[in-house]
Amino acid sequence: MKKNILVSLAASVAFMSMSATNVMAYDKNPPFKLDKLKPYVTTDEEGKMISGYEPKNDYNVFVNYELGMHCVGFSMDYCCVIPPYNSIQAQAIRGGKEGKLPKLLSPDDGVKLYYFVRDNSYSEGNKMRYFNVPKDVDGDGHFDSPNDSVANYVWSHLFIYKDLEGTKPKGATDKDRLRVGRDLPIKIDCGPTNQPMSGGYLEYAGKHGGNIVFSDTLVPAVKDVKLVLTSSYLWDALGLPLTAFNDSRRRGTIRTVDETDFQPFQYSTVELHNRDGRAVHDEMGKTVSYFGTNPVDIPNCYVCHSRNGKAAQMARDEGLMLSDEEYNYWKSYPDESEYMARLAEGSINILSLHDAHHGTEFLKDFNKNASSNRLGKVGLVNCTDCHGDNVSGNLQEPRATATGYKAVHAKPLSEALHGFHLGMVPMPDGAGRSQACQACHPTHFQNPNMNDDSNPFRVTDRYGEGKFAKDDIRTSGGGCYVRRDAHSNPNAKPPFFLNSYGKWQLENVSMKDEHGKPVKQMRGLYCTNCHTKIAQGMQNYDNITHDSTQAGKSLRNKSLKEIINALAAGDSKRFAALADPKSTGDNEVMLFYLDHKSATLVKNVGKKGTLDLKPWNHPKGGEVPYAAASGGNDWWLSAAEPHCADCHLAPFVESETGGKYFPIDLPNKYSLFRYSKAHGNIACQSCHESTHGLYSTRYDGKERSVDVTTHQQALQYSPDGKYTGPVTCATCHTVNKKGVPLQLKDTKYADDYWAAVTLAHFMREGDQKLSVEELVKKYPYNKSTKVVKDGWK
Repeated sequence: MKKNILVSLAASVAFMSMSATNVMAYDKNPPFKLDKLKPYVTTDEEGKMISGYEPKNDYNVFVNYELGMHCVGFSMDYCCVIPPYNSIQAQAIRGGKEGKLPKLLSPDDGVKLYYFVRDNSYSEGNKMRYFNVPKDVDGDGHFDSPNDSVANYVWSHLFIYKDLEGTKPKGATDKDRLRVGRDLPIKIDCGPTNQPMSGGYLEYAGKHGGNIVFSDTLVPAVKDVKLVLTSSYLWDALGLPLTAFNDSRRRGTIRTVDETDFQPFQYSTVELHNRDGRAVHDEMGKTVSYFGTNPVDIPNCYVCHSRNGKAAQMARDEGLMLSDEEYNYWKSYPDESEYMARLAEGSINILSLHDAHHGTEFLKDFNKNASSNRLGKVGLVNCTDCHGDNVSGNLQEPRATATGYKAVHAKPLSEALHGFHLGMVPMPDGAGRSQACQACHPTHFQNPNMNDDSNPFRVTDRYGEGKFAKDDIRTSGGGCYVRRDAHSNPNAKPPFFLNSYGKWQLENVSMKDEHGKPVKQMRGLYCTNCHTKIAQGMQNYDNITHDSTQAGKSLRNKSLKEIINALAAGDSKRFAALADPKSTGDNEVMLFYLDHKSATLVKNVGKKGTLDLKPWNHPKGGEVPYAAASGGNDWWLSAAEPHCADCHLAPFVESETGGKYFPIDLPNKYSLFRYSKAHGNIACQSCHESTHGLYSTRYDGKERSVDVTTHQQALQYSPDGKYTGPVTCATCHTVNKKGVPLQLKDTKYADDYWAAVTLAHFMREGDQKLSVEELVKKYPYNKSTKVVKDGWK
């Protein structure tokens, strides 16, 4: 016992010393064991014995999604903020057994990928009201045309001319556009490209990406903007109308849904098939099949907007009583759950307040006695008809295909929602951080028994009152981020590969409690530590010429003092207020949205009112901000979102694609994580999982964890059955005793796991074709070890 205590104490002292000085030698061993892998022994050309371990699996299929958590309603009778949309994305790799190189698979290899969602094969009916909800799609003033449904209506601003490869035939005009939903109707239980919930084959996006559609902008002369919805070298099923309800649990009508029905982390399964449609088997005769996590949940609007919630009370004080009548109407049905009655009440409450405060007439045709279509000829209210947003590709506002009411030019959806609510209900916790992020965004646990008021980690009570006003919101739980993601996982261990700003966040936020006092167990980051003006400022400052080396102009590789000087005029207190914004005082959380300055999208060098558009960093011309072109400004699906590069050292950063996915990204700027690739064209998300659910996800046990699926998913690739961090080299490569691919034998990298990991992150498209000698020369060992030493925290 004494010996164990002394060893533990010595390890703690060593770690504290390393954290304080950050110059101590790091451990070159991998954070996992290899003894469960099959040993491999061979000899080289000189007869020298080479030993190692073969990959765990003959084939690997990495399954993920492009959104952190799709926050969407499932009853679309009244209004829609964002339509149902969950994609299954995958990459398949043949393992490098017997020391061979792994191979990223494509249709050229005679394979295809079959998908389905476990125990979730349909949506419309007792899980969702969407495809059968009427809405005037063709604008004829009636709901009797064949495709008049909400599912067709919400996508009708997107169009193609010929195919989903972005082809526009010569001489094509606006009359030749084929609008999604209107000219290309969507089948029940299918996504916008008609891939079904019930299962099918994933589509493959090659070198240039796939599922390319067009959208128009706020600039009349700039039309037919291509939006590449699927990143290159991915297979996917686009935008499935997934719900959080499993087939086996859903009983009765949709009126019976309650919170214990929610299973927000769905198991999306992908199988490897040959070109003839027969399953591929591994050496043990098992079908090559893997699962990933598809998160989907509903926003918690109803807690404030129904019964004794603040917004419901405010409406009554203003004499708005329709929402109470709506609740009473639905409670007259014997099978109506309290949850569903409140959901309907909340929707009418929102529309009532919007009409009263903004002069809209969404409820002008409301019929309190109608058994369906209670909004009458107005139909469903689609928020993005007036509020542009980039997630659904609606850059033009008012939306040209809006019907049922007069659509107007309004604030971007993200600014309108966040700015208003953070002003009305700032909900500070004990540190001043807003509880509203966690309270409003989905907060259901995978364990149904945790989805009621008895759960001590639940952020609000049943009427929207925050429960952590004197405590730390980071110790709450439920939902897409807190108590789930690697950044909020107290068990995450170094190296974190942090730059100077990342180290500031670690020391001043992650390792301190709500009172600003140091803690032994990491608290982690909150939503507002990534979505900041600092992150946007660093992205705007960038003019990088190479992403993984960070060559060019950037603040990300500068000292903290230089960053403070550039982004906060040298004022360290101002810097802290921006980097860790609070909803108290000046309410910097709210001002993040209301004071937002749009990034430059392009430069216009045209004379006398003409358009001649050049890249944003062109030396001359007038700046054209995102806000001038997109109704969504630069929120969400744009370059202004947070980046790994904000806190992490290069090469642990996204790809700089040179505007490959413009206008979603920009030349000489970091692309979004969901579009980024590293060595061998492997998507960053394949190894790290997707935004807001990154490996290693927090695991509090099967019953208490928010999300057990992502933890289980990581174990599919784990070399020892315990490690659940990012996918390791040993998953695809034959490795030596240090977990380093055998291809690196006879190099200094061979004896250093973390340096080899750094090398893999330095590599970009094309680097996998270099010889080992060329690769090591391009990315020398001493450069990689410096990164590890500098960023070990």
